[in-house]
Amino acid sequence: MEFQHLSRVYIIGAPGAGKGSLCTKLAADYGFYHLSIGDLLRKQAEVGDLRPDIIRAIQHSALLETEDLVPIIEHAIEELSKAGKQRLLIDGVPRSVQQIGAIEGAVGSPDLVLFFDCPEGLAKHRFLTRHLPGRSDDIDTFNARYTHYVRQNVQIVAHYQEKGLLVTVDTSGSVNSSYAKLLDALRSTENPAHNEL
Repeated sequence: MEFQHLSRVYIIGAPGAGKGSLCTKLAADYGFYHLSIGDLLRKQAEVGDLRPDIIRAIQHSALLETEDLVPIIEHAIEELSKAGKQRLLIDGVPRSVQQIGAIEGAVGSPDLVLFFDCPEGLAKHRFLTRHLPGRSDDIDTFNARYTHYVRQNVQIVAHYQEKGLLVTVDTSGSVNSSYAKLLDALRSTENPAHNEL
């Protein structure tokens, strides 16, 4: 099976860029476990095993403070490790350059960072028409999250580009077209750091 050298892959991109759809396919085809941070938080909020203010923030699709987010992720990683799930697609973090150190401490440094690049108009259309259960995917939520994304993403991309870990994938096409581009990008990546794994 391809991509065995990858055990920690971070997925970043705008809301509506196709992270969930493409990660689901990649996980199914290549033996990764797709850890969607958004799905994890919504599940934890449903269970109610969090502080009320954190639950409210999750229910309103607000971004959590790093100190509230990291323990939730650490616990999930522990449980996945116990279940023998070692090859992870970590979808949705880091969301700021200041968060990078804490996130890498919680889940491990990435072998690769995939940046799913999609125009704002298309991302907005996808976001508003996906109708996923348990999510408040309205225009106000999109605008708030996209504004945060624009403000933070350039620095995150620059950080991982400098480390030679970033792979940009154009996800403006259909799921199948974007998935083909994703696989091409993964296959064409020749990062010396990967060869040491």
